[in-house]
Amino acid sequence: MSEFDKSNLVTLDVRPTIQAGNDPFNEIMATIKTLNDNQTLEIINIFEPIPLINKLKSMGYKSITERPEDGTIHTFFRKDGNDNNKEQTPEVTETDEETFENKKNSFGDKLKKIDVRHLEMPEPMVTILQEIELLEDGAALFVEHKKLPQYLLPELQKRNFTVLYHKIDEFNIHLLIFRK
Repeated sequence: MSEFDKSNLVTLDVRPTIQAGNDPFNEIMATIKTLNDNQTLEIINIFEPIPLINKLKSMGYKSITERPEDGTIHTFFRKDGNDNNKEQTPEVTETDEETFENKKNSFGDKLKKIDVRHLEMPEPMVTILQEIELLEDGAALFVEHKKLPQYLLPELQKRNFTVLYHKIDEFNIHLLIFRK
């Protein structure tokens, strides 16, 4: 545990943010940017944040997870110091409505539609990953989501999927996911 020296700890409890129905991603990333190399970030959560662990690993952070009590997860992140494991987060730019609709319509009856706006984290990501595994060749997944799923993008890239998105309003976004 010495690599996660808790004497220089920055603690962020994201449970209230999640319980309010909000995504703590921006709050976490803002905190990450303020960390010194000798500081360890502790995230207190209600579930193990696998997508966050993967995202921060790609940014050069090591992590460990502890479960001090039922329903409470503490995940510690510390800069690795080894830049060999950094990977770029894929850049996804918004597609204009006409281009998005044309591409969506090009899949015809090979378009599966799902709505994950009502799901609590991490269920939207889990649901999308399950659905893309069921797609037949030449098919696409159309997703109604609350936001652009930052943690999902690297995972889709690893699995050879392309993502187009079109923002409808502040709380609604359409995604189109298909194999490259």
